[in-house]
Amino acid sequence: MKRIFITLLLLLLLAAGIFSQDMNQRAVILYLEGSVDISRNGDYLDWADVDMGTEIENYDLIETGSDGYVEIEVSTPVSPGVTLKIQPDTTFYYDTKKVSGSTKTSFQLLAGSMGMKVQKLYNDSELDIQVNNSVMGVRGTEFMVTSTVDGSTLVTTTEGRVSCKNDAGEEWFSTPGTVCQTTDNGQYREVAVAVDQVESYRVNWQKERIDILRSNLSVSLNHYTELYNNYYNRFDRSWRNLESKDDIFQKWAGYIMNGNRPSMSEAVLSKQSVSREIMELRSVLPIFQHTFYVLEELGKAYNEGYGQNISRQRKTLLNHYFDNYRETRRRLTKSLFYFRIYLEMGKRITNSDYNTEGLLDVTSGSNMLMGPPTPNAPF
Repeated sequence: MKRIFITLLLLLLLAAGIFSQDMNQRAVILYLEGSVDISRNGDYLDWADVDMGTEIENYDLIETGSDGYVEIEVSTPVSPGVTLKIQPDTTFYYDTKKVSGSTKTSFQLLAGSMGMKVQKLYNDSELDIQVNNSVMGVRGTEFMVTSTVDGSTLVTTTEGRVSCKNDAGEEWFSTPGTVCQTTDNGQYREVAVAVDQVESYRVNWQKERIDILRSNLSVSLNHYTELYNNYYNRFDRSWRNLESKDDIFQKWAGYIMNGNRPSMSEAVLSKQSVSREIMELRSVLPIFQHTFYVLEELGKAYNEGYGQNISRQRKTLLNHYFDNYRETRRRLTKSLFYFRIYLEMGKRITNSDYNTEGLLDVTSGSNMLMGPPTPNAPF
């Protein structure tokens, strides 16, 4: 299973005055096969409730197994539809908010690969996608973004054109016949690949990155066990503080399920009572979540016999990760539920669907991602 971290940030910018009456987005499963699970509000839905036509809600965690595949259509105000093609062994969720007449949707791909088909955009609307430290401009395109656990990224396009820009404003293009991929120093480069060879190229590229990772596994383990050691206690503390307010979140979940609208005063008091704990969560969740999923893949390679020369301290931290894996995963999932309810409280206070807060707005620091390791780097 290829465990990666990648953030797809969709900025759906509306032309002035267009669709002012209906800014809502809707995500629904179009097709699925194999093992597909949805975690909602901290609990997994019954398998019978996950089928074609199932609506995907904000902060639902979608997981596909080794035989799983699912297509999800996200209807937006700027396009007739954005189709997500979620590959096997993939985990992701999304959040959405509305700010100053624009809809902002962030897709967080925690593991695996995601393809995307964007239909023609309305009028002069724009669709930009941010992947790690680069920005992609899309204009009616079908493409796939693949990233490996070391932070490497590959963009393959079968229709249209995807513009890839880094923080310095440098630009590369992925088109049919040309892919964009990161180099060992984290920069993009264009590579000519015949259209009928794109899929085999992608598979070989993934294998090469995994082989390099394994040969340098102790470097990655040293880095991520250090991150785990630095952030586990912070996450654990923020989680316990939130869990102590679980009755408030459950009460609000009941309001939402039954379509009730509590008073403004109750909304204000509820939000004030959990705001400090939510802010603590926002400060640590992105980087800890990333670390958790990366260590899952690194740990599998370690158990296969790679990277055995790490120190005893690192081995102790890795064992702590495995011993607490199931409970930590549950807490990470439930954290998404808490944040979703918190946003609903904010909507009631403002009496609108507009939110300026988003879980993925929090930056986690430049030391979060290692970047692609150099082949044959010393351990």
